[in-house]
Formats: sequence, structure tokens, C-alpha cells
Amino acid sequence: MASFRDRSDAGHRLVGPAAAVLPAGRPVTVVGLPRGGVLVGAALVEGLRALGWTVRLDLVVVAKVLAPEFPELALGAVTAHATVRSATAGQVTGVDDARYAALTADARRRLADRAAALPEPGTPPDGSVLLVDDGLATGSTVEAAIAELRAGRPGWLGLAVPVADATAWARVRPRVDGGVALLQRTPMRAVSVDYGDFTQLDDDVVRDALTRWG
Repeated sequence: MASFRDRSDAGHRLVGPAAAVLPAGRPVTVVGLPRGGVLVGAALVEGLRALGWTVRLDLVVVAKVLAPEFPELALGAVTAHATVRSATAGQVTGVDDARYAALTADARRRLADRAAALPEPGTPPDGSVLLVDDGLATGSTVEAAIAELRAGRPGWLGLAVPVADATAWARVRPRVDGGVALLQRTPMRAVSVDYGDFTQLDDDVVRDALTRWG
């Protein structure tokens, strides 16, 4: 049985645990990873506003470094100013440095295309930043997003996900000031397993969520 009906349900379930770790008295920017993380983040923003928080929705664009023969396994991830390489994925796939460099160049091209298609992220916020995704598998995309957001020197940086691979969570959690993972899986087969509805989303969903909750 699925743990969450859909991404909105997952976001609403994050509200209480997220409110418990957020520093009181500061405005909050919930930063979602497109596309699914933005939808989770929108529901989280809605719930936090209902509790009286001053909170808005934003995004950070990340592209996975992928090898065609391993389409579900991120070898790493890139953002506008950060690059993360997964040592574990590299060992599993046997991708050498030269090939990884070529795959990273492809990821940067895809990153530029995605960034051009989506609203531009807002200016670095003054208060707390809470990074959100619909799940954490290898952790590469979240690590890259954390590095990108750290560059903006937020007063507090946290991470909230509905479900996470336990090993990846243990590696990523120390990189942020506070964290929430509602479920941890060992091993984690796929993020989609915990969702009744894990429909692939288009960019219009992201734009609509940012217009409403940004």
C-alpha cells in the first residue's frame, strides 16, 4: 500500500514536522526541486501559512548526470554554481573520469534548457530556507541543491522529504541545519513506490504553483 496519495498529500504531511524544526520568528522560503518537489513544496507552504508562518515558494533548478545505460541512476548532479559526483554510483557503473566529464557537459546543457523554461529563482532570502523534494534516492540532486543554496548564505538551511533512502539520508542530513524525512527505506527501490499517484508533471504545474504560492 502506498504511503502517500500523491505529492500534495505528502506535502501536507510534512507541515507539522517541518514547523517543529524551523526557527521561530523568521520568514521562510520553501525551495522545491522541479518538478515534483515544487508540488510537495506548494502543499507545505499552504499548510505553514495556515499555521501563521510567513512563507513563500521558490525553486532551484538541478540536472542529473546520467548515463544512457543507467537511466534511473544519477551519477551526479549540477546546478548553476555547483557540481556533485556520486562515488557510489560511479563504482556501480564503472564510468571513468573522461566519460563522466562528457556526461556532465550534457547535464549542463540540459540544465540551461530547463532553467530557460522555468521561472527564474528569486533573490537569496534573508530568513530560513527549507529545501523540499518528493523523495531522496541517491541524494545527488539534493546535495547539489544544498551547495547552490549555501552559496546564498541563508541564515538557516533545512531539508524536508517525504521519503528517503536511509543511507543517502545519513550522508546528506549533516549538510543542513535541520531535516525531516517522514519515512526512511533500506533499501529504497524507487521514490514512486511510496506514492499512489506519481504522475509525471510538466513545467506548467511548476509555473502555476510558483504563481500561486511564490
